[in-house]
Amino acid sequence: MNSNEYRELTDRLIRQLAGDSCKLSLVHELEKVLRHEIEHSIPYHERLTSRLTARPSSRRTALISDIHGHQAGLATVLADIEQQRCDRIVCLGDLVEGGTDDEAVITTLQRLNVPCVRGNHDEINDVSLNHSLRQFLQQLPEHIVERDVHYTHISPRPRKRKINHAVEAWNVFDECGFRLLFIGHVHVPMIFGMKSNTFGEAAVHQVEYNKSYRLSSDDRYIISIGAVAYGRDYVGKVRYAIYDSQENSIEFRAIDGPLLPMDYTLRTPNTLG
Repeated sequence: MNSNEYRELTDRLIRQLAGDSCKLSLVHELEKVLRHEIEHSIPYHERLTSRLTARPSSRRTALISDIHGHQAGLATVLADIEQQRCDRIVCLGDLVEGGTDDEAVITTLQRLNVPCVRGNHDEINDVSLNHSLRQFLQQLPEHIVERDVHYTHISPRPRKRKINHAVEAWNVFDECGFRLLFIGHVHVPMIFGMKSNTFGEAAVHQVEYNKSYRLSSDDRYIISIGAVAYGRDYVGKVRYAIYDSQENSIEFRAIDGPLLPMDYTLRTPNTLG
């Protein structure tokens, strides 16, 4: 914006706002917010304009993550998602590297117009992809934000640490603003709540598969949704989750389907490194 455009815009706003005390009060509040965002380098996805223009979430959102080139597992999950009457799908990253069908996974999600965030394996990998598919992965956003619901792969903190224990979950609650945070990367379903009886540790809520868990409206949550590929809790299923915004509930789905050779179910605990 040049100087002339600035003067024209401010003159027009003055004419619109003059004499309206309510609008003037709102302008002062907006000025404080915008100044804080600029001075503290608030990330764009957390800024007021981004949150106001974010697309509202659908009622039943299927959450998938950590597919790792496992097209057969993805197909199993997509069939169950259709049976569960979900309104849409969001993918929390790591589309590639592991199974043999990286390109098929990417093109399937592209065909279905599934919003995806970028996982660490999407960013750095050794897989062979054509230029357009690799560019697609590289251009995926790190976060998707819809009002007070955040979707990311590892963590919203600037320093990425796996959120797989109560102390790190506490740190994330302390540093980041959200009501619900959905993550991948961990490969195990987990629910952390902000309300806790132990200082310095988030609350850890019990997880049960294929059962709806009602979330409290006056708490905040970090929810690890599990993985389509490479499960790490010996369940021997392909996993995803369903968030119902109307019911304010989460359901972790574990369904029969093909496993990749390195799934933890196919290994015994004493062989794990």
